[in-house]
Amino acid sequence: MSEFTESAYKFLVIAQKDFESAVKTKRFIIFGVIFVLLALVGAYYGNADVARSIAPISGAPNPATQPVNYAISVSYSYSEIVLTILALALSYDALSGERSARTLVQLVVRPITRRTILFGKFVAYLAAAGGLFVITTLVLYIGLSITTRTVPSSSDVGYLILSMGIILLYVMSFIAIGLLISSLTRTSLDSLLGAVFVWILLLILTYAGVALGLGAINLSPTSDIPYAQFPGYAKILVWINPGSHNVAIQSLAGDFFKLTSGLNYSVNVIFLIASILVPLIPAYYFFNRSDAV
Repeated sequence: MSEFTESAYKFLVIAQKDFESAVKTKRFIIFGVIFVLLALVGAYYGNADVARSIAPISGAPNPATQPVNYAISVSYSYSEIVLTILALALSYDALSGERSARTLVQLVVRPITRRTILFGKFVAYLAAAGGLFVITTLVLYIGLSITTRTVPSSSDVGYLILSMGIILLYVMSFIAIGLLISSLTRTSLDSLLGAVFVWILLLILTYAGVALGLGAINLSPTSDIPYAQFPGYAKILVWINPGSHNVAIQSLAGDFFKLTSGLNYSVNVIFLIASILVPLIPAYYFFNRSDAV
C-alpha cells in the first residue's frame, strides 16, 4: 500500500467514525428535526405565496416564472440559521471532547497525523449537516414540482444546484469556526460557552454594523439597506459574519448582478470561501501544537 493510499484510508476511517458518531448524537437529532420542520414550513408558505400570485421581490426567484425555486427560497429563509447552529453544535467540541474523554491521545499515538484527524472530522460534520440539507432540499424540490404541477427548467435546476453549493459553503464556515473553538479550549463546557459566545457575537457585530452604517448616512431602517453607502468601519462589522455573504437565494433566482451587503456576487462567494479558511488554518495550527491530554 502506497503512502498516499494509506493516508487516504486513515482519513476515510476517521471521517466515517466521526460521521457515524455525529448522526447518533442528541444535538444532531434535535437540531436536525427542527431544521427539517422549518424547511417544510417554509416550503408550505412559499407555495402559498405562489398560489396567491404575489409580486416578485428583488434578488429572489419570481413566483410567476420560477414557482418551485421561489418556494425553496422561502424554505431557505426559514431554516438556514438552524442549519448553521447544527454545524456549530457538531463541531464545537470535536477536539476538546476527545481530549476530555482521553480518546484523542489514543489517536495521536497511532501513525495518524493531526491533519488527518482534523480534516477527517471536518468532512464528517459536513457530510452529516450538509447531507441532511441536500436530502431535505431535493425531496422538497421534487415534492413542490409535483404539487405545483410544474416542471422546472434546466436553468432553474442549475440555479438550485448552485444555491445548494452556496449553502454548503455557509455550513462549512461554521464547522471551521467550531473546530477553531475546539482547538483553543480544553473541555466541552469551555467549547460550548465559546460557541455560544461566537454565535451571539457575530449577530451583534452585524446589527452594530447596520446601525452604525444607517446612522452615518442618516437613514432609517428599510427593506433595502444601502450597504454600499456605509462607511468602511460599518461595512467591516457586517462582513465579518459569514451570513452576510450568503447569496443562496440570489443564486436560486439566477440574479448575479444584485449587490448583497454592498458586494457583487463573486466577491461574496470569495468572502464565503475566506470565512472557511480563516478559522480552519489557525484551528490546524493550534491543534498541531496542543497537547493530546
